[in-house]
Amino acid sequence: MTTRRDEGHADESTRERILRHAIKRFSTQSYNTTGLREIAADAGVDVAWVHRSFGSKEKLFAECVRASIAEESAFRDFGPQTFQRLLEKFVSTSDEPEPRSIDILIHSMTSPEASGIIRELGDELVLAPLAKAAGPGREVKATVLLSAFFGIAIMRDIIGMKSLTDADPEEIRTLLAKFIEDAMGET
Repeated sequence: MTTRRDEGHADESTRERILRHAIKRFSTQSYNTTGLREIAADAGVDVAWVHRSFGSKEKLFAECVRASIAEESAFRDFGPQTFQRLLEKFVSTSDEPEPRSIDILIHSMTSPEASGIIRELGDELVLAPLAKAAGPGREVKATVLLSAFFGIAIMRDIIGMKSLTDADPEEIRTLLAKFIEDAMGET
């Protein structure tokens, strides 16, 4: 039986449905405040199904991080254009109904359990490939650039700094594009 909230997802498995709802929860709530019972209710299953499908909250969170990074178009085919794709995604003015991978990371980074998962998977799935694509000797530059995106997202989307929430997206795009160019240029 497909519930109204799951229309358009009729072909997904129960595990996929749980994962989709968990990603939505973790992208708007912290790791510590997100409960497996809430996720189960959102997915229309008993909490036992969540445990059976993922084993634990930590494993479910890790799968959410992994899946959201895999779905992030900016992180496909790491190469010279990765930061440009990330820039376009980051400053997009569309009201995205789907959670962004950065939202999951930002909301849960203060949790000791979640931060370890974020650090491990972030390094494996984002930083290592990004540093490799940036080229020899540019690992620190790539990490600093990615950190700038996180910092701006925190200041704009979590803290709500008025200068960033009210800023013209084109101004942010221009500033970040210059920062990318300067950071990744030859020293």
